[in-house]
Amino acid sequence: MIIKKLFLSRFVSGITIAALLLVLVGPQLAYAAQVTSFSVLLTREKASTLSNQTITFTIPTAINASETMILTYDNSTSIAAALDFEDIDLADDGVDLVLAAAPSGTTWGVVRTSATVITFTNGSAAVASGSIVTIEIGTNATSVAAGVEQITNGTAGSSTLALSGTMGTVDITGTAAMSIIADDQVVITATVAPTITFTISDNTIEFGTLSSSAARWADDSAGSATDVAAHTLTAATNATGGYIVSYNGATLTSGGDTITVASLTDDADGVQGSESFGLSIATDGDATITSGYAYAGTPDWKWVASTTTTIITEAGPTATETFSMHYLANITGATEAGAYTTTATYIATGTF
Repeated sequence: MIIKKLFLSRFVSGITIAALLLVLVGPQLAYAAQVTSFSVLLTREKASTLSNQTITFTIPTAINASETMILTYDNSTSIAAALDFEDIDLADDGVDLVLAAAPSGTTWGVVRTSATVITFTNGSAAVASGSIVTIEIGTNATSVAAGVEQITNGTAGSSTLALSGTMGTVDITGTAAMSIIADDQVVITATVAPTITFTISDNTIEFGTLSSSAARWADDSAGSATDVAAHTLTAATNATGGYIVSYNGATLTSGGDTITVASLTDDADGVQGSESFGLSIATDGDATITSGYAYAGTPDWKWVASTTTTIITEAGPTATETFSMHYLANITGATEAGAYTTTATYIATGTF
């Protein structure tokens, strides 16, 4: 009987102790709360490389005055010694909170506690339960000042960021992983071949019979008594510096006889009864026509005999541009009879 009573007494004592332990331990377990949607976005994932970070999580309960959030890194991650609150943004549901070196009123204090720890301490700002907290660290921080200091990634492998802190009677916890690799970049190459295209629409043009009493314009048949384009040039290139078009050719020549080259400004048809042979150029694009050759408005007419001369300049890469080439001739009553001819060589040169 005595043995039974002793056994019963010990049994009851054991139950009592267990109950007390449940009372004491149970509430402590209940007051640990995990954040949700915890992520760390890096701008670089290469090992031992500076990176900006954007940290996001949802808090399970309100953050009260004087309470803390602590970020702790592992795997040799290194927080720059000079990093301070100016290199960090802290936002509550997208609204930036005021930061300083120490908490005061609604201002949060932010301190680099060590090479792996950053501590946030609330002043008296109200951050409600369920708020989405966003922390930006590095040059992406702009709320207080333009961020300068960044965090250096650890060695290759999986790094973790542990979140801890207090919220009233609740301790918050959370862990997010970051993939750190040997090299996070892919070099992509491509080649664009240099190109230039140049065309001449007609390789034979003529004035027909010239007259001392009327101007003549060249065309692709027997010449014209009215101003027409004799032929066109087209040019296009992907050259960075664009292209130039030049020409070289003598004036109209018959044996030892020549027709004087033109140098006429704002003159539709030259001077009848006076020798002149010249070129004027119109464009459908934005290339520059060399002074003395522009057809736009009232034409200018010019020819430089037997000298390579630039007449068109395009400053950069361009799609196909078309140039209408007009040729004018006048003679005097004393211009020597004969069959006059010349050959003009046109050259397009790209500046790559």
